[in-house]
Amino acid sequence: MSGAAPSPDLERFVGEMPTERRPILDLMREAAAAQPAGARVLDAGAGTAPYRELFAHCDYATADWEASMHEGARTADIVASLDALPVPDASFDAVLNTQVLEHVTDPVKVASELHRVLVPGGRLWLTAPLLWPLHEEPYDFWRFTSHGLRQVLEQAGFRVERLEPRGGYFSALATVLAGAPYWTGPAPRREPLRRALALALHGVAPLVRRLDALDGQRSLTLGYACVASRPE
Repeated sequence: MSGAAPSPDLERFVGEMPTERRPILDLMREAAAAQPAGARVLDAGAGTAPYRELFAHCDYATADWEASMHEGARTADIVASLDALPVPDASFDAVLNTQVLEHVTDPVKVASELHRVLVPGGRLWLTAPLLWPLHEEPYDFWRFTSHGLRQVLEQAGFRVERLEPRGGYFSALATVLAGAPYWTGPAPRREPLRRALALALHGVAPLVRRLDALDGQRSLTLGYACVASRPE
């Protein structure tokens, strides 16, 4: 593991959805460890900026748009659409973009803008979903295969250095099972048997997640983690 150890608050945030958020945290810790002191870092689509603490040694800035459902977005350093950031070319040494690309109407346009604001040789650290429920509606437009994500980034001018699945079949299955109490509705509306079944499915999820090493294909995953660079 690279990067600073997360605080208890960040660990609690990750622990709310560990299968989904732990790989994202790992990528953000790696991104933070790769930045020298004073590096200019943009968290694009930051929301509540849960990974801010990892970049305390950097000149860290947040960006989000005015219609964001996240309360923290109201106090972002840059309030603007990610396809039209009001900053000069090559303003940042690194850009973070976690679980945002599915919410933009034109992913290639946004990726091109993130490419523009990076210095040559700078890196984009990005995650995007493949398997995830509808959320932040009506601003939920896309799910990305590895091939689709690579095409978006390469069309925008990036060189993809690494593109990896965030877990495999059993992690995806565990996430679906863990959500059973939510999908079966509020507790007062559940019949006792239905509620017991939902809780049982939720309880077995951590055991299912441990089977992920058995999946050698990784063709069904919650999503992808990517590191891409703007060529020199």
